[in-house]
Amino acid sequence: MKHFPYFFLFLTLAGITFGTGCSDSVPRRDSSFVYALSKDEKELLKPGDIILRHGYGFVSNTIVKTLGEKYSISHAGIIVTDHYGNFRVVHSVSQTISDFDGVQDIDLNTFVRDSQPNSIMVVRLLSSSENHESMAGVSKRANHYLEQKIPFDYSFSLDDDTRFFCSEFIVRVFADIFGDSLFHRFYPPGISGLDKLKFGVFLEPGLFEIVINHHQQ
Repeated sequence: MKHFPYFFLFLTLAGITFGTGCSDSVPRRDSSFVYALSKDEKELLKPGDIILRHGYGFVSNTIVKTLGEKYSISHAGIIVTDHYGNFRVVHSVSQTISDFDGVQDIDLNTFVRDSQPNSIMVVRLLSSSENHESMAGVSKRANHYLEQKIPFDYSFSLDDDTRFFCSEFIVRVFADIFGDSLFHRFYPPGISGLDKLKFGVFLEPGLFEIVINHHQQ
């Protein structure tokens, strides 16, 4: 089958709806080790940054293997701050591996802890690096979709803006703030198959800067 890899990945991700796959969020690690960002690394973070990771479980490993990208990444979200100034991650997750469906938030420390060691990356849109208003807009827009309780997109369609899979959520937020031209830089017209699921779009030279890269450790 010409599109077998994408078809297989789609069935794998959809299959967890029926309990056939392992949860990306269930860690399998030595209980004596806690994966975390250092204090110095946290000081580098800004609301609106994108955080990427390789999670645990069959589904997460299948995503990494099937996409075959430079870095082993299976999930991503947007960093925001709460009313107390604490970092949180807003992301879109299937209800089959979460307490509820779609866009939701999680404490940053928990997001990192439940990632495979040395898999965390944080990137920042270059055009907004010194534009705090735009970065705040990204954070605010992410929280908007969180409040709207946007459901997870099990069809992995880019034509439906009422549901988001994880990377689609991030692209939509940035497009809302910086315009559709940025959206098309991420996902050019006609993009299909595995290309629309890849995380490499968040690592394009000249578009993003890497703030933290644990893959180099």
